[in-house]
Amino acid sequence: MRDESGKRVLKKLGNDWVALLISLILAFSVWFFHGMSLKYMVPMKFKVTLNTDLEGYAGESASDDVLVIRATGTGFSIIGLRRSANIARSITLNVPGSKLHRVEGENNLFEVYTRDLTEELYQTLGSNMTINSFDTEKLTFKLTPRTHKKVPVVVQPDITCKSQYMIASDIVVKPDSVAVYGDLSLLEGISQVETDKVVFNNADAPLDGKVRIKPLRGVEISATEAEYHIDIVRYIELSSEVDFSLVGKPAKVSIMINPSSGTVRYRVPYALAEGASQENPPTFVVYYSDFAASRSGVVIPKLYSAPAQMISYELDPPSVECVVLELK
Repeated sequence: MRDESGKRVLKKLGNDWVALLISLILAFSVWFFHGMSLKYMVPMKFKVTLNTDLEGYAGESASDDVLVIRATGTGFSIIGLRRSANIARSITLNVPGSKLHRVEGENNLFEVYTRDLTEELYQTLGSNMTINSFDTEKLTFKLTPRTHKKVPVVVQPDITCKSQYMIASDIVVKPDSVAVYGDLSLLEGISQVETDKVVFNNADAPLDGKVRIKPLRGVEISATEAEYHIDIVRYIELSSEVDFSLVGKPAKVSIMINPSSGTVRYRVPYALAEGASQENPPTFVVYYSDFAASRSGVVIPKLYSAPAQMISYELDPPSVECVVLELK
């Protein structure tokens, strides 16, 4: 009987210890998660590696400086970003070249003010952290120069428009130029970079989008794609008779222009056609300097004035002949 009674006591004590242990674990878990959910402001240290698009330089560089900030976040966020108060964590920031400032008197040495890195830091730290202040004013980076050449970006359009619609102006591309890196022997043969074709059929409204920049063998291009804007407008075609006048003729020279007049057909946006009426047609002149530079006396009349809304024009005839009648 005593043995059975002792076993029951031990069993009860064992159950009590298990219950107590479970209670302690649960209490600790509640305390831990509650504490980690609270927000704290702590100093944080970082060793920063820079990635930049600064033209003429290699994109990556590590700073010898330590970035120290004071930030507020939950305990979970802080543990994920800070190993200890004395160890600087390594991070990489993508920083536009426009934020870098050349150090006066130092070759290839640049600095960036830490307050200008707020956006880039949030991309790394996450939205759960709030940057309160910067203990470090600026960081210094030594960049490695690279042989490069700046060339324009040329969009390759393959666009058809609906009847009475047309491309109203030059295609706007951003960036309009890029840096090409490589051996000098390769760069000498590169005058531009082209995009893939921008293809649209029956366009009747402005076109916006992104297009890939075609890679070139053996070189590196500072951008892989470009944004474009193509203005598509509805137009109306007008025509007007124009007289050709001579500009810049010396007083002692008498010249005849043959023919002395022509017809201009020009296009304006349909919505603005009333303001570009026949009362304000394009005018053309013949410059004496063009005649003097020509061997045959054949000169192309130049547009002198036009309606502000004019999109394009065609002149008939496209050229005239200048004949000297008399030298006084």
